[in-house]
Amino acid sequence: MKRLFYFITLALLCTACEHKELCFQHPHLKTVRVEFDWRDAPQADPDGMCVYFYPVAGGSGQRFDFRGTTGGEVQLRVGEYVVICYNNDTEIVEFYNTDDFGTHGIYTREGNPLEPIYGNAANYAPRAEGSEEERVTVSPDMMWGCTATEVEVTDEGLSYVCVPFEGQDKEAVTERDEYVITLYPHELVCTYTYEVRNVSNLKHMSQMCGTLSGMAGTLTFASEEVGRESVTVPFASESDGVSTVTGRFYTFGHHLENPDPHRMVFYVVMDDGSKYCYKDTEKLDVTTQVHEAPDFRHVHIIIDGLDLPQPIENGHGFDMTVDDWEVVEEEIEI
Repeated sequence: MKRLFYFITLALLCTACEHKELCFQHPHLKTVRVEFDWRDAPQADPDGMCVYFYPVAGGSGQRFDFRGTTGGEVQLRVGEYVVICYNNDTEIVEFYNTDDFGTHGIYTREGNPLEPIYGNAANYAPRAEGSEEERVTVSPDMMWGCTATEVEVTDEGLSYVCVPFEGQDKEAVTERDEYVITLYPHELVCTYTYEVRNVSNLKHMSQMCGTLSGMAGTLTFASEEVGRESVTVPFASESDGVSTVTGRFYTFGHHLENPDPHRMVFYVVMDDGSKYCYKDTEKLDVTTQVHEAPDFRHVHIIIDGLDLPQPIENGHGFDMTVDDWEVVEEEIEI
């Protein structure tokens, strides 16, 4: 009877009590799936992406890196965040204020106008009028990225706001009741291309490069605002050997409230070793073409005519020395 009474009491205790596991971790950690939707940059091909989750309550952001372009899972504490993402395969750009969502940005190192010329050992190069005091900074890498705001991770799910550019509707996208956040990266830097037509004596050109003045030197991710300081960006040139010179380079663009003009300068080395600098002509002031481009992220500049000299026979070959540029200028008609 005692044994029967014991088993009955034990059974009543088991049915009357609801066992709950003790939780010592507050706030809770949740597994969140990060996905990248490339509708706004279908040609993008980065080797990987990184995502920063910045707690709204304060503190530095948590960085997560992913290989490829699809994303992956991260562990986040319950709470509110703002998010920045961008490709993590860059080699040229440098970063600043990575611990702060509002000021996290990029810049590039200083260079010199002749950097794209192979074998250049000179630091001196004539500059476009009015840009002599501008810093020369190298062209950045291509970057893709975006931000998300009002990100809230709860015990019930995740909600957020992200704005894709597709269709220009800019409608906020939110997700609830599941731990998935979809980000929509787009191009963050600008692609500038140029074409110089009707170039004379191009077959005698050995090397050529150029610069563009009045450009921005920094980019802030959260606002996508570029810096107000004007810098000069050097770029490479390619010749078809007949009559056309073309080129392509990346830039942060230009600040819309910056009044500084955009002037191109070309540095040409002929096959006899003579060096010519083409600057301060009316055709090389491309301010209007830059400002009135249909797409500010994809600017195409056209220059008609560049008269390269006929080189001296049996020249002395390539010799990059200092202070021996022959500057070619034309009076600008007012």
